[in-house]
Order: sequence, then structure tokens, then C-alpha cells
Amino acid sequence: MEVYIQMIGWHKLAIPSSLRLFVNGEFTLINCGENNQRFLNEHKMHIARIKNICFTKISPETIGGLIGLLLTIDNISDNSISIYGPKPIERIINNFTSSFAKIKNLKITIHEFSDNNIFPIILKGNVIITPILLNKKNVITTKHETDTIQNCEQTVLDKRKKMNEVSNTHDNELNNVYKNKNGEIGENLSPKETNSNYLKKRKLNVPEIEHEEAYESKTEIVNDNSDNGKIEKYKEDLDRDSNKIDNTNNNITNSTEIEKNSSMKQCIFYLIECPQTIGKFHVEKAQKLNIPPGKYYGMLKSGKSVTINNKIINPEDVCDKNIDGKKSLVIDLSDTEYIDCVIGEIKNKEHFYLNNLEYIFHLSDEKILSNKTYKDYFLKLKNIKNIKCNQSNSSLKICPFISSSSLTNILSKLMPNIFLKYKPDDPIYELSSKMLNNYSDEKGSNSFKNTNNDSNSILNVNFKNEVECKNADNSFTNEDGIASFEENTNKNYNQKVINSNENKEEYTTYLSYNTLTKFVLHPFHKINICTDEMLTDLYPSTFNSSKISNFTHENDNLMKPIWDFNKKLNDNATMLPSFYFLGTGCSIPSAFRNVSGIILNIQKDFSVILDFGEGSLYQLYWISKSWIQFTESIKSIKVIFISHAHADHHVGIYYFLYIRKMIFPNLDPPLILIPKTLKSWMNLFNELFLDIEMRIIYNENDLEIKEIISEDNFLTLHLFKVNHIKESYGIKIESKDIGSIVYSADTRPCDNVKRFAKDCNILIHEGKIYDIPASLKGVKI
Repeated sequence: MEVYIQMIGWHKLAIPSSLRLFVNGEFTLINCGENNQRFLNEHKMHIARIKNICFTKISPETIGGLIGLLLTIDNISDNSISIYGPKPIERIINNFTSSFAKIKNLKITIHEFSDNNIFPIILKGNVIITPILLNKKNVITTKHETDTIQNCEQTVLDKRKKMNEVSNTHDNELNNVYKNKNGEIGENLSPKETNSNYLKKRKLNVPEIEHEEAYESKTEIVNDNSDNGKIEKYKEDLDRDSNKIDNTNNNITNSTEIEKNSSMKQCIFYLIECPQTIGKFHVEKAQKLNIPPGKYYGMLKSGKSVTINNKIINPEDVCDKNIDGKKSLVIDLSDTEYIDCVIGEIKNKEHFYLNNLEYIFHLSDEKILSNKTYKDYFLKLKNIKNIKCNQSNSSLKICPFISSSSLTNILSKLMPNIFLKYKPDDPIYELSSKMLNNYSDEKGSNSFKNTNNDSNSILNVNFKNEVECKNADNSFTNEDGIASFEENTNKNYNQKVINSNENKEEYTTYLSYNTLTKFVLHPFHKINICTDEMLTDLYPSTFNSSKISNFTHENDNLMKPIWDFNKKLNDNATMLPSFYFLGTGCSIPSAFRNVSGIILNIQKDFSVILDFGEGSLYQLYWISKSWIQFTESIKSIKVIFISHAHADHHVGIYYFLYIRKMIFPNLDPPLILIPKTLKSWMNLFNELFLDIEMRIIYNENDLEIKEIISEDNFLTLHLFKVNHIKESYGIKIESKDIGSIVYSADTRPCDNVKRFAKDCNILIHEGKIYDIPASLKGVKI
């Protein structure tokens, strides 16, 4: 059995910090930020085999990709998936599954941890994930939460008992820890093992979960692990009594503020523990003791004593001592106030946490990792590797999406002003609006306007950065960028490996690795850090550049219009107005295209968003030449239009609003035009993560809105119904700068599109037609 942890996310503007645990052919995700499903699909990482998702905290950075991932799994599989996390994870999932993200086939099981509801998650092969809940001092646990917690405890014990009954012989010894229904430790455990498993003993004096009638609905939420567990189905606008899990904003008991403050101050760190490696069985010793081959050998190998001729023979008489399994910690703190709490917890139970601990994965942001107390404690732990999994304070040194970045690299050389190329520039998230203006003045030569007008400088700078990034990322580095490693000389496999048995010493810095690095935990003799799949390039060479270069030289007649077009753009004094397609990939992101998203730049300080699917913020960041240009783009967005409630058209907008508030906490909110279907979800997201006054108008047919661009310039927005799902709309945008632009979004041919598109300057229509029926051929709208 192989167990490894693989690094997936590392940067909040690409894929926020996340890990993937592999155990015996199945996967557990730890956090699920934006772009997770696109990344997993890109690298063929078996989305359908994800069985568990564990959240370290509830934040847009950790849950931003959950909606898209669940919808994709639901579309390709009818399996079940278990979700673990602190409050209010149930409320969040129940909200979007009962409104716009209908789950048809997938069976979702939600476990919401709280003070009295901490139980180990037991995976195949007895790999154990133990969650440890951290609360701030003012957290209040209500009686209702406690009642729900006790029911969940019973469910986990039932599952554990069932696992023990069907476990294979190699795992029987460890299973005995959980076999006793009264929670007592088995007789054949050593004092050390007893101490290390004290958190896994659970109370059983709670009532069995009773079956209840389920509400009729398409969305199904399963509230416990057992095969015959209680099922509750959630239905939009249905009132629930106080004994059921919270689903909407209007069923919060007593005080909304208490629940909000309580739930949003919880973090969980996870201890991942591998099973023991069974000691070698010595046949010669068994023969000397006259033990007949067959079942007795198997019993002794699995750790059981046998009796032959009234003589008791113990496993240690014929087997080497078992080797304790390795452990890993996953820590992700949302605030510096948790630092003393997590350090105190580990110090109080050092044997449990630190014995056989191989890795600590730090998913927290830079303000936590650079905290002196935090660094002094964790970096002084001997023989433990501290892995820095959050590199959001540096620019992107690699692109997680190999196919699209390789294609961008080629296209940007042909048309640099159309296919924009990312230029590495370190983020500064704490910039206020005033500070940004000052900072922009200091870096005026690299600012927004100049980078767009000089195509030669774009090409030259990016070629330089491409080389620098390639050299910088061919090896992993520590926090100060000074550590390196040598490649394994095995030419057959060309595999870069760091053996865990080397350098057993105190690590004085965090170790940083690129995404897809594997940290092998089991079996014992294969423990290492494997980087053969690790991404290393910002612009990988997937396409054959020499063949493309030869093609362009040999086809001057085809290339001449492109060169003329580039020259025409370079001669223009401005690149505005303009629009960029951030995604054209329809419902599921592909290797080359993300889901729907368009940004219309009318003036430097006034832009409009036309749909914004998951990952659109990354797409906007990816076409930025500097951090200032990116932040100016965010600041310029004054209107957001969401055409309909399909997830691929709006899920990215919530993470955008979160990052926007992070960078510009005092900036006036944009005008948001959304379908009424999204009202409940938008209200919940604002309540939990933004807490701002929103400017929201719900879409209506023939609705006309005017927005001021400048003193003498207005933007007219006219909404109209289109023929798609319920609450689907198109929009006509008019101003003296752009003329008229019609965005019809998803629609079949309909009269409204014909009427509003007549005499417009630009019509943007989304449609993906695989096979056109004869009856529709030649149809024009």
C-alpha cells in the first residue's frame, strides 16, 4: 500500500494552498480553492476517485473551487463523497445545492466539526486523519450543535467497527485499537501506542441515529457515514425546524451574529498517521518452534498469538518488531491569534504529535509563517521537514496549466497585443487606494499604459523572464532561495529524489517546492520527497517552436496581415476601449480554455464584467504585465453582469469580490446585476466573507440602467430575456466611447436577440455546437 501527500495549490491568485492525499487508490483533498478541478483535469489526476474533502478553515480561498468540483464529479460519477470541516460548511453546501447547483447523482456526506465533535477519519488501510479544532476564546457552542455532534460520534464508531470486521490481515493489529465498542485499547498495545491513540477513543453512551422521512427534492445531503444513515433532503424556500441542519439565512436561532462570529473563528489542523509496517516474518524461527505452515503463519503475521500443543506462541517470537507509521501535520491558521493555541496544543501532547512526525505542511499565509513565535517553535523541531505550501507573496514562477501557457507563449509572439503574456511581479496585497496611486507613480515606467503600447518591450522582457524563471525553478528552494538539490543520476527514470533518511538534523528554514511534488509516507522503505512530476516552467515548451518558426518564415503571405495588424495597434495612442475573453470553454474548463468570462475596458478607470466563471480572476492576473496593472484592472471594474445562474458563468465573481476587498477595503462596491436565483447565495457569501453594503439589482426583462462614466459620459445598460434556462438574460451596452455592444450569453435563437442586436457595433454570443441538425443549418440571429 502506498501513501503520499501531493502539493496541489500554492498561490491564492492561481490555486490557493491545497494538498491531495493518496491512499490505496483513493484521494482525499485538503482544501478546494479556485481552479482545483481545472488543474486536476489538466494533469489527469482522477477527479472521480476523490472520496473525501477536508477543510482547514472556511474561507473563499479554501472553498472557492468546491461548487465546480462537485458539479463535475456529479456529471461523471454517481459515487459518494464525504466533506469535513468547521462551521458553517453545512450551511454553505446546503445553500448552493438547494438553489443553483443541483446535485443529481452524487451522494454528499457532510461532517461539521465542533468542540464536542472531533473524531478521527479512518481511510483505507487504516490511515487515520485526526482533526484538531482551534477556537478563539469567545466562541460559543450552542446546545443544538452539541446534540448534532453526539449523533455524528455514534456514526463514526459504527463505521470504524464495520471497517474492523472486513479489514485484511495486514491491518488487523491496528484495527484492534478501534475494535472494542467501549472505546478501550486492546491488550496487545504498548504504553506508547496507547498514548498515541488516546484521541481516537470515543464515547458511546449516545442514542442511535433514527431514520426520518426525507423531503422530496433533487438535491440529497447525507448526514452520516453509515450505509443506513439518516438522510435529509433540502428544498428551496422550505422552513426547517430547529432539529435540522441550518440551510438558509432565515433559520438561524437566537442570534445570527453569535453563530456568524462563532463559526468564522474556527480553524482545524490535521494529523495524518500511517499504519505500522508489519515486522518481517522469519520462517526458520517458526520451523524451530514446530509451527505448521498455513493458517498459523497468517495469524502470526497479522499480530495474533496462536496456541499449539498447549503452548502460546506470540508474534514477537517469529517476527521482527513492527515499525511505527510516519505522521504529517497540516496547519493552516487564519489569524496570528491562533499561533499560541496551536503551539500550546502540540507542546501539551508532544508525544502524540511529534513522535514519528516526518512533515509539517504550512498552508498559512506569510504573516503567520514570518511570525517570530511561530518560526522559532516550528523551525527548531529536529528531524522534521517544514514545507511551505503558501507562496502567495511572490510572483508566479510556474504556470499550473501547461497546455494554455504553452499556447499563450506561441501566440503572444505572433500577436503580443492580443494574446497578453504574464510578467512576474511580486504582489502587494495590503495596498490601499491611496497607497496604490503613490506606488504607481514611482513605477510609472512599467505601468499599465506603457506595457500595452510597446510590443517590442513586451517580447524582450518576457523572453528574459522566461529564462530567469526556468533557471530559478529547476530545483526546489528554501525560503531564502539558497537551498538546492542534485538530480538523481539514474538516467532511465530521470527522477529527482531526496531521501528522507538523509540530513536528519534541525531545519532552519521552510522548504519550498513547486506544485505536484510528492511526499511519500508509506511504506517505510520508500519514504522520500519525489519531484519527478513537479512543474518547473512558467512557459513550458509543449509546442514545437522551431516548426512554428519555420512555418511563419515560409508563409509570408499568410503572416503579412498579422504583422500589419500588430503595427496598426502599435501606432495607436491607446488600447481603449477593448475587451478580453477570459474564458471560452463553456461548462467545464479544458486544457486550453477556461469557463466563460469577459472584461470590457471602456476607460482606464471604468470596466464592465460580462459573466465571470471560476478561475476568471486567475485569467485576469495571467494577462497582467505588473501587479499595478492587475490591481488597476480590479479597481476599474464598476459593473458586473451575470447572465444566468449556471455555475460556469458566475462562480468566479465571489472570489473576485473577496480579493477586491482584500486589496481595496474601502473601495465603493460595483454595481452587480444578477438573476434572482442567486439572491440567497449572494446574501450568504456577503454575510460570511464580505460584510459590505452591496449594490445589487436583480435582472428583469426590459430593465434599463444608466451609470456615470464621467461628467459628460453615461453608460446605458439594457437587459432583455433570452431563451435558455429560467432567469436567463442578455445585455445591450451603449456609450459614446464604444457605440453599442450586445452580449447574448447562452441562448437559442430568439426574437429579443434579433431586436437588440439590430444595428449594434459588436454582438458577442456564446455557443458550442458539436453537430448542427439539418433543421438549424443556415439559421441566423
